[in-house]
Amino acid sequence: MTTLYDYIGDNDKKVEEERIKEEQSYNAVLTKIHKQKLLNINFTGFDGRLSDLIDGIRTIPNYNNLKGYVRENVLPDNPEISYEKLSFKTGIHEGVALVILYDLYNDKLEEELKDLDEEDIDRDFRYD
Repeated sequence: MTTLYDYIGDNDKKVEEERIKEEQSYNAVLTKIHKQKLLNINFTGFDGRLSDLIDGIRTIPNYNNLKGYVRENVLPDNPEISYEKLSFKTGIHEGVALVILYDLYNDKLEEELKDLDEEDIDRDFRYD
């Protein structure tokens, strides 16, 4: 014969099991997110031909349009987007997405360095 205490005990067990399952699924999602943030690209076998590959991608006729689209429409919403997600979102090849992100990063870095260069730097410093 089951009593009220048995029912409460079973209910507590079910609640605890659901909490554990939810925590495990949450941890699984977190590990997937952390794996996606890492760039796991293997460049072995290129032996100096990587620059040729990048130059080839930059000669694609609509490359500058794609780069501008990513800069204006995608990056403001997702500044930490991976090349895989960018490829899926825009429908371009992963290699093209990787080069676009690489170029946009370098453009941003050049702008920051230019801003640092234009700050208060005394170019007429003389030793007396």
